Parts: sequence; C-alpha cells; structure tokens
Amino acid sequence: MQKTNGRMGAGSALMIAIAGIIGASPSTAVPVPEEAGWELLFTRSVPSAQSAILHPSSGDIYVGVRASNSSGGLYEFDRYGFATQIAGGSNPAALAADPDSGYVFVAEDYGGHLYRTDPDVGGRLDWVGGFHSGDDDPVGMDFAPAGYSGPFLLPGDAVVVDRGNSGADEIWMWNPYSPEGEVQIHADNGTLADAVDVTVSPTDIFVADPRGGSPGTVWRLLADGTLEAVSTSLALVDPVGIDYDFTTASLLVADRGLAQLLRVDVASGETTVVLSGLDPSVTWAGIDLTSDGRRMVITENATGSVHFFAQCAPLGPEDDCDGNGVSDLCDIALGTLADCNQNGVPDVCDIESGASQDCNLDGIPDECPQCPPVEVVFVMDTSASMDGEASALCGSIEQVTAHLEASGIAASSTYLGITAAPGGAYGCLQGTVLDLYGDDVPGNPPPGIETLLTCPGGDQAPSESWGQATSIVAGLHPWAPEGESIRLIIPIGDEGPWCGDPANGNDQLSIDHAISVAVANGVIVSPITGSGSSETVIALARQLADGTGGQQFSSSTPSLDLAEAVVDLVESACASFTDCNDNGILDSCDIANGTSQDEDEDGIPDECGATSGLGDTFANAPGHDTLGHVAAHPNPFLSSTQFQFRLETETNVRLTIFDAAGRKVTQLLSTHLPTGTHTVEWNGRDTNGHQVDAGVYFYRLETPGTKRSERLVVVR
Repeated sequence: MQKTNGRMGAGSALMIAIAGIIGASPSTAVPVPEEAGWELLFTRSVPSAQSAILHPSSGDIYVGVRASNSSGGLYEFDRYGFATQIAGGSNPAALAADPDSGYVFVAEDYGGHLYRTDPDVGGRLDWVGGFHSGDDDPVGMDFAPAGYSGPFLLPGDAVVVDRGNSGADEIWMWNPYSPEGEVQIHADNGTLADAVDVTVSPTDIFVADPRGGSPGTVWRLLADGTLEAVSTSLALVDPVGIDYDFTTASLLVADRGLAQLLRVDVASGETTVVLSGLDPSVTWAGIDLTSDGRRMVITENATGSVHFFAQCAPLGPEDDCDGNGVSDLCDIALGTLADCNQNGVPDVCDIESGASQDCNLDGIPDECPQCPPVEVVFVMDTSASMDGEASALCGSIEQVTAHLEASGIAASSTYLGITAAPGGAYGCLQGTVLDLYGDDVPGNPPPGIETLLTCPGGDQAPSESWGQATSIVAGLHPWAPEGESIRLIIPIGDEGPWCGDPANGNDQLSIDHAISVAVANGVIVSPITGSGSSETVIALARQLADGTGGQQFSSSTPSLDLAEAVVDLVESACASFTDCNDNGILDSCDIANGTSQDEDEDGIPDECGATSGLGDTFANAPGHDTLGHVAAHPNPFLSSTQFQFRLETETNVRLTIFDAAGRKVTQLLSTHLPTGTHTVEWNGRDTNGHQVDAGVYFYRLETPGTKRSERLVVVR
C-alpha cells in the first residue's frame, strides 16, 4: 500500500531525528533485519499505535491511536520524537497520505467513514461515508501513482478496502480532492474474507486478506472486477499489511502469523524474508515504505511501537554530505555524527555549508546548547489531581534524557514529592522534600510561611505547598559548587503554592520568598502548572519564573505536552548561561566581535550580567546583598511594566534599561531609598521619549555591591 506514494526520493531531506520513547514502553523484542542493507534506526511509541505512515513531503511520521475516548485520533511525531494529537477520532483503522496535496486520510472501521486532515492545520473533515448500506468497515487505503495504467483508477485516484465485519467485503474508488462520490470496483462475491490493506503499483491493485489465517492471501484485482490470488513461494498465514516497492517491482507483506515481513516478486512469486520477529500485534496497514524503497515503518498496536528502518548505503552526495559511505540519516541515528540542532543534517556539514555559524571554532553550531551540567530538581505536588502529570513525568524520563544528551546537555535529575512519595503514578519519586531537608523554610521567611507543615487543614494540605518546598530545595539541596553547574528547580502543581487552593496572601508571600532564596543561591525556577490550574495559580508561577530567570509552562494534556515542556525548560536554562541576551549568538562571540561590551571581563555581556565597569559607588563598593525580591510585571508587556523590589537596608539604587546589544535605552532611577518595598514604572520609552521597538531588553537594578539583571520582552 504505497500510502506515501511516489514523491519521497533519495534527495528529499528527511527531517527525522533520533527519537525517544513516548507513552508506553516499546517491546523488548524488535524486528530483526534479514534482508541485506536494512538497519533499525529508532523506535517511537504512543499507546495503541495504529498504521503509522511516513509523510511523502516532510518525512514526518503520522500514526493513529486506536482508542474510542478523547485520546483516539491522528497524531504526528515531531523531529524530537514527541507525539501531538492533530485530529480527534474514534478507533482509527488505517492512515494514508496523498502525495500530491499532502493531506492525511484516516479510515475508521467502527464508524464506517474516511476523514481528511491538513497536517499544517489539524482538525478533520468527514470525507467519505456512503460506501454501502449497513455496516461499513473501511481500512487500508492507497493512491494510484503518476503514470498508472491499470484498471479502474486514474493517476491520483484513491482506493480503500472494506473488511466486511458483519457486512459486505468490498473495494471502493474515491477522490482525494472531492468528498463522497465513491464508486464500488469490487462487489462482495464471497472471495474476500477480511480485506484489511491495499496497495497500487503502476499497473495493478493488490489486496491483503488474512482470511482468518486459513490461509491468508494477497489478491490482484482484475479488470472485470474479480480477484486473482498472487502466487507466493512461501505460504502466507495472516497478511495484515501490504506495500509496493517501486524500485524492485515487488510487494512487501507484513504477515503476523509468520511474524515476518516478506518480499514477494510480483512476476515470479518468489518470496523472501525482509524482517523476522514481528510482534503478533502488527496492525492492519502496518507497513509503510517510501517510494525510493529506502525507508519504512512497522507499527505494533499492543506495544504501541513504531519501528523505523532504513537502507544506510547512500545513493550519492545528496544524502552523504561528509562522504563517509553512510547516509547522513544513519550516521546521526547510529551516533556516528552529531546533529545537535536536530535538523537532520550532521553538524559538520551545517558548519561547512554555512547553514550554521561556529564563531568559536569548536565544531559545534552556535545555536546548540553549550553549558555546564544542569542539576534539575523536580518538586511534585502528590495530590490526586496530579496523577496525570506524575504519570507523564515518570514515563518520559528516558525520552527526556535521550533528547537532552542528543542536544549536548548533561543533565542530572532528582525527583521529589513535597511531603509524600506514594508510588503508582508517582513511582519515579526518590523521596520527599520533608524527609530530606526538614520542615523549616530557610532564609528568614515572613510570618505564616515559616514551616512546610503549617496549613489550615481541610482541603489545604502541605503536600501542595510547592512555593515553600521550592525555597527549601533552593536553600538546602546539596548543589554542586557555584559555577560548576546550572541549578534548576521545576516545581509541578495545580493549586496555590501555599497549602493549595484557595490562593491568598500567604501564597504570594511564599512566591516572593522562594524568589529571594533562589536568587541568593543562584537557582533558576521554572514551574509547570498542571491541567486545570486557575489563572491565579498560573500568574503566581509566572512571577516565580520571572523573578529567578526561569520560564513557566501550563500543561493542558500532560501525556502529550509535559515531556516536551521539561526539555524546553532545561534548554532554556542552558541557553541563559551561554546566550544571556537571547540573540542566537554565544555570549563569548558577542564579546569577541564587539556586539556586546564586557567591561569587567567576567565573560558575561554587560547587558546581562553583574558588570562592574561603571566607575562609581554602585560598581565598586564592597557592600553586602541589600536587594531582596526583584520582579517586573507584566513581562512580556505591551505599553508599560512595573518593577517591584525590596531593599533590606536603606541604600543608593540605580535602575537602567538596556537593549539586546548592551546599549543603554534609559535610566529609570538613580537615588537613595529607604528600607522596604518599592515600585518603579517604565512606559516603554527611551531617554528621548521615543517608544522602543518590540524585542528583547534587559533591566539592571544595582545597589552598592549588588546587581540584578533580567530579561524584558516588549510586544507591539
């Protein structure tokens, strides 16, 4: 079933990265290549996987999830191996992609309909639903290739088989550009027993029919509408998937009864084994081969696995940029060559071609993370409403680690509950904040939040106090010595940071204090708010992120978005170390080429770091840390933002705005202020009163001996 018929040649760029595992773990047994040249490059997984295909234009993998609840439907694996639902559905049976339009079609055998999805938009249109009165069961689909000269179809026409469960076993023609209008090209005459897949060669239509395993048959549809069995030198048992190899004029047949992928020579019937060890749950339409015969995916439903195989011998320089005799795709997947930006091109070739810069000549593209090891501590609310987030976190550890390693980030993680580690969905938790570090909140906390266990009771419990838990971890965790690592805390909760909902004044105090302790200990905090979190909780989490140089993420479907969010948060923390002004150029190169100044020669651009070249009492006074909580809200902002900061003692204060290149935009404050909390507003204008452009800016707040700098984003 040439589902991705005819358009992915050897020269097409396959934007496929080394993939991790999502959702269900793959089977410990994987198919084994028996035919020379094939390599298993990776396995991706999503629960209840069905009929994965390789898109003919992008090379992305699309897969059905055969479920009747909200998780059922059409999913796309991105280049990092994360699965995203792009269309809902109920029990998808098979997928196919039109090579001309790029639309993805999904057959649902329970509902008896075909649906069309634009993968760039998502959602779906009901496309064909009037096959036959009674119970319709459409499954495998395919498209007639350019130059097709066989019966019934014109090039570009589509075909689908109906497996006839409690209904007629039929073959139908339909139009991928015009809904409905389907035409029956084989009526049920008792020949077909359980047709589940179809493929179209330049001259013929072939159908896979397991026939209940007694025995299975591959049929050729003749011009008179009857079926003729295709001769095979090896008896078939349970053929559930079929595809046509244009390069060898042969059929690939997935037979789960034999646990083999077979190659059948159409002319002679000679049958050989391509893969052995197929899982018994290989799905209907469970084989998809690219038109150049060099890439294929095999789908297993029970294990949720999609196995990606490739021919690694290159066809030419277009898929072997370094000329080492191995295709770039295989070099990357097998670890021979690095691809830190995961664009499908080896780093060495990106740099050589000029697609990536390498300003410090270290052989690593500048856009790739280059930072010290990242110490990550997850602080998990273990109330029952967080089961989904916990399951997603614990189930994605291997995937997240593999992705970060592929990007060049060495991350070590600690997983903690706040007051409990209940097992089950929370099985990855290694202990609790309470057991490891005690009840007392460090850093002279304000009254009301001094201890972790002090809560009003009822629905408000310390197991949800992620604000205080963040303070405790920031202040008491045995971090590596300062400068040897990036310190990152990722608290995960769905209610108020002090004892859960409802959020009140103590919740704000817990956030303010967590910022103070984190900043004092050089810790970035990037909270994840769980699905169903209120806007108040999300706003508090955002304050915590803004005040510590982190990012905040709100999860809506943890099983799909949480793993990717963790990767993004770690990469963001890493980037803040090497590209503090977020201009896509390493800080060291900004300084070397004069884009940024570094007056104190500390290796940090002055617009980002604690510069000391101002030649006044702010820069040179020894002083002690007189600054408490510092934050800008809103951030990003449209017209104005307010800076709020606390002084621990009366002192001189200066507040300055810089652009991303380190140029001073305006000075908002330079005066002596008393102890306490102060607020200063910026109207988004420069020294001359002109409105600044949208983009990234930095504010720097200084007292003698103390400086804080954070990023601002102006939107227009």
